[in-house]
Amino acid sequence: MRCKGNSSSFYGLLATVTLLLLLLSDHPTNAELLRISVQKQPGVNPRSPKERAHYGSRHEYMTKLLALNAHNDNTSSDDNNNADTSPPSLTLSSSPASSPIIAKAATAGNEKGGGRESESELNLMSQLDKLEHELIQKRAFVGVAPLRGNSLDTQWVAAMSIGTPPQEFSVVFDTGSGDLWVSSAGCTSRVCNSQRRFIPSQSSSFQMDNTRWQIAYADTSQASGILGIDNVTVAGISISNQTFGLASYNAGPVPSSGTSGFDGIMGLGFEGTSDMKGFRSPITNMMLQNQIDQAIVSVWLNKASEQDAKLSNGGEFIFGGVDPSLYTGSITYLPVTSDSQWQVAVDEVYIGRKELDVSKSSSYAVVDTGSSYILLPDYLATAFHRAIPNSQYDKDLGWMVPCTLAKSTSVGDLTFVLGGEKFSVPLSDIVILESGFKGICLSAVDSWSEATNGHSSESQILLGDLFIKNHYIVYDFADRRIGFAQKVPLAPGGIGLNAQNSAPSASRTREEHWAIMALMTTAAMIAATSLF
Repeated sequence: MRCKGNSSSFYGLLATVTLLLLLLSDHPTNAELLRISVQKQPGVNPRSPKERAHYGSRHEYMTKLLALNAHNDNTSSDDNNNADTSPPSLTLSSSPASSPIIAKAATAGNEKGGGRESESELNLMSQLDKLEHELIQKRAFVGVAPLRGNSLDTQWVAAMSIGTPPQEFSVVFDTGSGDLWVSSAGCTSRVCNSQRRFIPSQSSSFQMDNTRWQIAYADTSQASGILGIDNVTVAGISISNQTFGLASYNAGPVPSSGTSGFDGIMGLGFEGTSDMKGFRSPITNMMLQNQIDQAIVSVWLNKASEQDAKLSNGGEFIFGGVDPSLYTGSITYLPVTSDSQWQVAVDEVYIGRKELDVSKSSSYAVVDTGSSYILLPDYLATAFHRAIPNSQYDKDLGWMVPCTLAKSTSVGDLTFVLGGEKFSVPLSDIVILESGFKGICLSAVDSWSEATNGHSSESQILLGDLFIKNHYIVYDFADRRIGFAQKVPLAPGGIGLNAQNSAPSASRTREEHWAIMALMTTAAMIAATSLF
C-alpha cells in the first residue's frame, strides 16, 4: 500500500479512505488490531520427499525410467537364458484417468521359498534409489506465506520474524517498493507505539550496520533510520544475514481499530529501485541461499466476503513458484515495460460493452500489491464514472456511485485487456461503503489527483488489490514479466506441492503425480515379488 517517490504504490489512499470510512461507519473504537502470528501461521516450506517433481525434470526423469526399464528387460532376459517367464517390466499409463501402473514382475532368478532377490532385482532397486535421489534434488522449493485481510479489502498482512530468538512482525508485501524495514525500539512516535518494534539487544545474531536510510511515500508519509543485519524468516523460508531497515522515525498512517495492524514493509520491487542501495533483497538472498529455485512470487488474495469472521484466511503469497490449484486455464505472461516498476502494456479498457478511450500515455498499468484500489488518470476516471448512471463527484469525498450498483447487472464489469485476454473486476467490488449521502457509496476506482498528493500528473493505470484479488498474479523477477490467470473462487486448501515456473495444463500436473506414484509403486512391487 506504499509507493516510493513517483512509483506505483500509495499509502495515502489507504490512510485517507480508511479514516474516512471509519468516520462514516460504526466500527468499534476498542477493537483489537488484527495481527498475524508466526507461531499460529508459520508458513510452509515444503522440502520433503512427498513433494512432486519439478516439471522441468519430468522429461529427464521419464527418459531415465524408460532406459532403466529397457536395461532391466535385457538383464532379465540374459539371466533367464531365454526362459518362458516374462522379465520384470514397467509401463506408465498415458492417461491420468486410468491406472498409473501396468507392470509384470517375474519370479525368475528368485529362489523359491527363499524370499531372496536376484542380482538383477537388487540392481533395479539400486537404480531406482538413485533416480529417487536425483528427483529429490530437483524439487521445486517454495515457501508459502498465509495472509490476513481486513473487512474493507484494503490491506493484507503476513507474518515474518527477525532475530535469534525470533521476534514476530506483521508486514505488508509491497511490489511497489523495494525495501524491507520494521519499526525499531528507538521509535517512539504515535505510529510506532501501535506497532511491534524490533529490539536489537534481544537478538544474539543481530549485527549493526549503522548506514542511514530513508524512504518517502506518495501519501507524504516517511520512514527513516539505520540498517541492521540479522536472520529473517518469512513464508517458512529462513534467510541468513539479511540487511533490513530499523525505523527510528515512522510517520506513516496509524492503524485504526479493527484494521489489520502492520509493523513494517517487505518490498518486492526490483532490487535496483531500493533506497537501501548496495544490499541484496530478500528474493535475491532466497535464491543465493538455495531456499527457492525460481525467482518468482505469485499471489492469491481472498476477498473478505469469502472469508470467515476472523478474516484469517486472506490468501497467500507463494515464493519460488506458482500453484496450479489456485487458478484455471493458462497464465498470460506480459513483459515488464519499465526499469523501475512492475508495469505492463494495456490493450483496451471496457466498462460492460462500452470501450473507454485510452490515450497512448495511459496504455500501461502498474500491478501493485501495495495499493488498495484502482487508480486512473483524471480523464479516464471521469469517463469510467460517467458510464455509470447516477454516479457523482464530490470535492471532499471524490467519486461516488449508487449503492445499488453492488447488485446491478445492467452496467457490466470493468475489464482490462492484457495480452489479448480479458481480466475483469465486478462492479460489486467497486462499491465500498455507504457515504453520508443516502443511497450513495464511495467508489474504489479513483483518479491520481484525488488519491495522492502531488501525483495528479501520473498518466498510467494502477491496478492495486481491487484488481489482484479477482485474479491470480505471478511476478517473475528473472524474466521480468507478470503473469495473469483466472483465479479459483475459493482456494482448495494449501499450496500444491508441484510449484512450477510455467503454466501447466491440468493433465500435466496429474502426469507428474502419476510419474512419482510409478517410481514408488514399482519399487514396492519389485520388493513384493521376492516373497513368491
